Amino acid sequence: MKILVCSDGTPAAESAIQLGGLLAGPLKAETTLFGIAEKSQDEGSLREALEKQAQFLRSQGVALNIIVHAGDPVRQILDQTSKASYYLVVVGARWTGATGDYWRSEKTYEVIKAIQPPVLVAIGERKQLKRFLVCTGGKEFIERAIEFTGKLAAAVGASVTLLHVMAEPPAIYADLVRLEEDVDRLLESKSELGTNLRRQKRELERLGVSAAVRLRHGIVIDQVFEEA
Repeated sequence: MKILVCSDGTPAAESAIQLGGLLAGPLKAETTLFGIAEKSQDEGSLREALEKQAQFLRSQGVALNIIVHAGDPVRQILDQTSKASYYLVVVGARWTGATGDYWRSEKTYEVIKAIQPPVLVAIGERKQLKRFLVCTGGKEFIERAIEFTGKLAAAVGASVTLLHVMAEPPAIYADLVRLEEDVDRLLESKSELGTNLRRQKRELERLGVSAAVRLRHGIVIDQVFEEA
């Protein structure tokens, strides 16, 4: 298993280093710390910065390789992930607020769209990983995300919450909202949503992960941030 942790040597990249180490150690993943300088003359100073950042990764027992290239970050990450098969790519990003089309940087979004491996965007500090949140529409296309998250959670000993958000009906149907948010009743039902959520929960438990289902009503992104 290989993990690519991307860094430009700035403080914003520390989040990627920290999160990459928390995952790579328990996963026993072969890890590449990939430094990208926009100008070739900056490669030397960037390598020095990466050597300092690498100390944390090595303290987590991570088998580490450092590579430094110069050029456009998106193109360099695309080229690197085309040369080798990575299980996960970790990038750091600055928090720009919870609204708008790009609550993470536009370059980060370009990376997500451009490369084949899953991308983990690290924002803020995290000392340990205890809980993962998976947003599910209750359909089958989420199955790969369930399996992927389950393997990560199992490695670090974290639990997983499956969150499903439904449209909020008018206030006159408050009793309906309460019924729809009855998780036990839904999981026991033969409805498509209940059947799929029950299967997703069982898949996580099969991987040795403690799993819970949460139901909410409202605008999806608002409910995700509230749950998180």
